[in-house]
Amino acid sequence: MLTQYPAPVQGFEFTELFPGLVICEAIQDIHGWNNATADRSAFLVYLGYNIPSERDEWVSRLRLIWQIKGEIVDRPSQRVTGYWHEIKIRGMQRHSEPAVFELDYLSESMSYGLDFLVRLHQMNLEAAVYEDATDSRLLTSR
Repeated sequence: MLTQYPAPVQGFEFTELFPGLVICEAIQDIHGWNNATADRSAFLVYLGYNIPSERDEWVSRLRLIWQIKGEIVDRPSQRVTGYWHEIKIRGMQRHSEPAVFELDYLSESMSYGLDFLVRLHQMNLEAAVYEDATDSRLLTSR
């Protein structure tokens, strides 16, 4: 269920994708978010949380699993309703590449629960280790 918020700033549109997950789309990328596509506008992501320990878990997942290299800012909730704090993320892309989880996987993990993406990431790591082990055995067995 998408919830549209009236834009408090001209040129920005806020959309709640899930409880605790809001995106802010800009009509023009005047702030250099650099994630606009030919048919979609540039955007920021806001994640809501209530417990301070959740912040560290989210930031570590964003850095390690989603591999977000851009700016991650923690602040009192302004855009995400029903939460005391929010994490503002710059530089996320809409669609994922094989090695990087982006907004589509973040939305999916919010839909299925936070453990979904962690399990998916773990499965990918295990598959890569298995593939490396198989390749090593093949190379050394000759």
